[in-house]
Amino acid sequence: LIETWRPEPCEVLEGQIEGARKIDGPFGVQEQILIRTTDGGIIAVWLTKWIAGQLRANGTEIGDLISLTFHGKELGKSGAAFNRMSLVTLKTSEGYSNV
Repeated sequence: LIETWRPEPCEVLEGQIEGARKIDGPFGVQEQILIRTTDGGIIAVWLTKWIAGQLRANGTEIGDLISLTFHGKELGKSGAAFNRMSLVTLKTSEGYSNV
């Protein structure tokens, strides 16, 4: 069973990138990355433009470890709400293809 991550402020998700999937979401078909947690479960995370950009910037590959922190909702300069997050990648020798 794959659960979709619905974080609370200050919640951290850590695990290994297993791959990605496309799923019909609230805004049509969207992509999620799949994270295997330390307890062996699979958590799906919506692949937002920001998360995709961070993964690319870090050279994140399938098999790499990530730590994704949800800091909470904030208001941008335009007044629109957004989810403040931070992402750290730990490269592993097992990585073999880009997410």
